[in-house]
Amino acid sequence: MHLIPFYIVEPELAADETRGMHLFRPQDEIPPGHYGMIEFYCPDPACECRRVMLNVVEEAHPTRFLASISYGFDRDNEDAGPFLDPFNSQCSYAEQLLQLVEEVILSDSRYVARLERHYALVKQAASDPSHPAYHELQKVVRDDAEMFPLPQPRKSTPRIGRNDPCPCGSGKKYKQCCGKKDIGR
Repeated sequence: MHLIPFYIVEPELAADETRGMHLFRPQDEIPPGHYGMIEFYCPDPACECRRVMLNVVEEAHPTRFLASISYGFDRDNEDAGPFLDPFNSQCSYAEQLLQLVEEVILSDSRYVARLERHYALVKQAASDPSHPAYHELQKVVRDDAEMFPLPQPRKSTPRIGRNDPCPCGSGKKYKQCCGKKDIGR
């Protein structure tokens, strides 16, 4: 599933509430600079993943993700994280960024509550045709469904009993007709 940045759904709110951190000097391997947490969410209104992908960017290069951190709101879930998303590329100091984000950013319960509220806003927008981002969200969901179709359930053929009439239409019992052929295989 492709995730959508929160700023597509609520641009003004994202501008006001995007979290950042400023390092005045190097910490571990992380160079000094201003880092932002760009939030990405699943736009499928039927999905209840209850996750956010925090993509850490440096202010000087806002389109290059340094670390993609998956974080689930259901903290009892063993896959809640936070963890570096294995499907996204990570910079050489992504582990240190993960540790810093976990210690400084995700330890703030008010920020986590904000992320959950943003998740709810994305799901609400994806279900509301009057929302300005609705059509873009639906397009992402449709494109994903076309790119990754769900497997269709196989139609099961009913089991033919030995004493049932043979499905070939001969009028004989299955065991006296086509069932003999099937057993001989």
